[in-house]
Amino acid sequence: MSGCLDLVRVPSERLWVEWAESPRLQALSNALEVQIKPTVTGGRAGVLVSSDASGRAGTIRSFWSTPDDRAHCAALIADFDLNHAIRGWKSVAEVFNGEAAGVSVSEEPAFDELLSHIRFRFDPAWSDHYRSENLSNDRQSAILCTALGSTAFIIPMLFALFLLLAAKGGAQQRVVTFDRLNRIRRHSGKTELLEHVEVFTSLGAQRVGNLTHIDANTRMGRRLHHVRGHLARRGYSIFWRSPHLRGNARLGVVPSRTVELTFS
Repeated sequence: MSGCLDLVRVPSERLWVEWAESPRLQALSNALEVQIKPTVTGGRAGVLVSSDASGRAGTIRSFWSTPDDRAHCAALIADFDLNHAIRGWKSVAEVFNGEAAGVSVSEEPAFDELLSHIRFRFDPAWSDHYRSENLSNDRQSAILCTALGSTAFIIPMLFALFLLLAAKGGAQQRVVTFDRLNRIRRHSGKTELLEHVEVFTSLGAQRVGNLTHIDANTRMGRRLHHVRGHLARRGYSIFWRSPHLRGNARLGVVPSRTVELTFS
C-alpha cells in the first residue's frame, strides 16, 4: 500500500462501504497471528467516507450494527490526507479535549508510512460524554487504545478496496437497480434508496501454466504452492493477479503457508 498511495483515490465525494465484520476480523487475526474475536457475532460494519474533489483527503466515520439491526457510531473520526503526512500525537488528556491522535507501527515500516497520513479525533459528542464522566488517566488511556485499535486497521482495507476499483481487472462491479422499489417508496412517501453497487472479486485458485516447468532462477525449482491474489504495479498502472498455483508438483507440494505449532 505504501508504494501505491499516490494512486489511491476515493471514487466519490460521499461514499458508504459496508461489509460483514466477522470475516474481516478473521482475516485480520490470520495476518496478525493473534485471535481477534468480534464484539458482536453476526454483525455488520461500514464506513461513511467524505472526500474532497480530488479524492485524496477527507474524513472516515465508522459504524457497526448488531443482529437486532441497531446501529452504533464509533467514537473516533479518522482524517486522511494522502498528499501530506498529518499524523501527530498529543497527550491523552489533550486528545479527550478534541486534539488529534496518531498511530505508529515502527516494526512495520510500510504500514507505518500509510498511518502517517491519518489522524484520529473524538467526535465532539463523545468528547463531551467522556469529560462528563471524570475518567482517570488510566481509564482514558484504555478507552483511547481500544478505540484506536478497532478503527486503525479498517483504513488499509478501505484504501486497498479503492486500489482494486482502479485496477485493471481488479474487481467486478454490479449495479443493482432499485427503479421499481423506488417507485413504490415514492408512492408511499418514503425516501428513495441511493445508487447501489456491489463489488466482488474471485478468490478461487486457478491452475495456470505447466506444472512440470522448473524455475530457472533457483537450482532445484520451487515446490507447487498457492499464490494468493494480489495487486501488482507497473508504473502508473495497477493490475490484479488472480490467485493461482505456481511451482513444480514433482518437487513437492506446499498445502498451506500457515504453520501451527503445538506443544504437549
